[in-house]
This record gives sequence, structure tokens and C-alpha cells, in this order.
Amino acid sequence: MFRRFLLAAVFLLASGVTFAAGPVNMISTDMMVLAAGRGPGAAGSFWTTDLWLRCPDGGDATLEFHALDSPSAAPTATATLHMTQPVAFFPDVLETVFGMSSGFGNIRMRTTNPGSATIRLSSPGGGGAYGFAFMAMPASMGMGSHSSMMGDDFDAARMYVQGLLPQPQARVNVMVMNTGSSPIQGSVEVLDADGGTPASGPVAMRFSIQSYSGHQFNDALAGVHSRFDGDMGLQLRIHMDDGTSGTMMALATVTDNATNDGYVIMGSMMDASGMGSMMGR
Repeated sequence: MFRRFLLAAVFLLASGVTFAAGPVNMISTDMMVLAAGRGPGAAGSFWTTDLWLRCPDGGDATLEFHALDSPSAAPTATATLHMTQPVAFFPDVLETVFGMSSGFGNIRMRTTNPGSATIRLSSPGGGGAYGFAFMAMPASMGMGSHSSMMGDDFDAARMYVQGLLPQPQARVNVMVMNTGSSPIQGSVEVLDADGGTPASGPVAMRFSIQSYSGHQFNDALAGVHSRFDGDMGLQLRIHMDDGTSGTMMALATVTDNATNDGYVIMGSMMDASGMGSMMGR
């Protein structure tokens, strides 16, 4: 087993893949927020987005808002922020920074010095608020299309999402974001627990996204049922078409239909079956 792992590591290094030594520093001068918005949503919700931006060395930050399903790479709105302290908070950023009363999409942030950011997307409800918080991702972490060097069974060019709650218990929305300067096309597939076709429901949803824009699939598991009890093993596979230039990121949000409790799952870029095939298992 160790020999197989060693051979696989040598193959990856020869293919130009590098490994991080120790914890990865997530600060960057080009960051992507996969989901941000202001406006009405499901179940009577009204969403707003708060932004925390950290730039320890100060400088300026250029923010671009790219609406969902934009017809071009041009941003819907832009703003420049001057960092006068290491951490700045921008409540309801779409209205207060971009001057927008409504809109859903992605935020691209470019800073003169390395920084990091976190957003909170929330709606009032039940005497308080509910929603999601997640960090901005460095644009360099976007995933490219399938690499023929790795062989047809290697899943490094696909993202998987597990940990989903099915309908009617929860609603699952999937966001795919184009993180590069070239348009992308691909699919979001609903798979069963064993990677096969579910018992019922749609199994593939197509996307075509302009540069820096995104697309959201609402209620991605609606009408889908597993061949196994409980529907709890349903999963998503997200990938660009082979030969497509460009990069993407993806996430899923899961919201309980009764309590509005929610959580975020980022797309995972590795799959054990593919790695096992590469190692000769």
C-alpha cells in the first residue's frame, strides 16, 4: 500500500501537482465570494449580506458584484474601499457599498495587499435571524476541467457534495461560480449513495456561465428519491465539460423547511474511488 501511495505521489509531482506543507494560508489579493445577495427568497425570507474584510497591511480593495446568469463578464456594480484599519465591517453590503436595492450573485475582491474576507447571508425570522456564513476563497483555488493526463477514472476535475438533507425536510440550493475569465459549461448531477442513478427525479442539470458570474439551482433534490431507505445518501457531482477552459467553485446550502436551520457545504475536489483507481487498487 505504501509503495502504491509513493508511486501515486511521484506521478502527481511529475504532472505538476504541488502539495502544501502544513496549514494553508488563505489570504490572497484576488478572492471570490460564491454567494451574496439582497432580496426576497423562499418561505417569506428577505436576504441581506454582511461583509467582514481583513487586510492587515491596509491598502485599497476593489469589489465587483457579478449578478447570477450575467450575459457578459462586465460587473453589475463596482466599488473601491479604502482600508484604514486591519478589519472593516460592511453591513448589508449590496445596499451600503454597491448602492443596490436587490440582486443575487457573486462578489470578486481584489486588494492591493493580501487579505481575507467572510460574509454572512441572513434573513430575519422567529424573533431573530437565520442564514449562512462562509469565507471568501482565493481565486487560485478554482477547479479546472478534466485532465486527460490523470485517466478517465480520476475525479480531481469533479466536485462532490455529501451531507444533504432531502425534501420535504429541507431545501437544497446549489451555487456554481465561474472564477475565471473564460465562459464555462458543465453539469450538476444528482447521484445515489453508491454513485448510481436515483430511483426517481432529475439526475443532471446543465449550466453555462459567463466569466465571474454564477448560476443557482434551487431545490436541487426536489422530487428525487434514493434507491435506499431515507433518501439520506443522495449526493451531488459537479463538473465542467471535458476540454472546457476556465475554472469554477461550487457550494450547496441546506435549509430546514420547518425551523430554517441551515448550513453550507463546499464542493470537495477529491473522490476516493478515483484515487484508488490511480493507485492501482
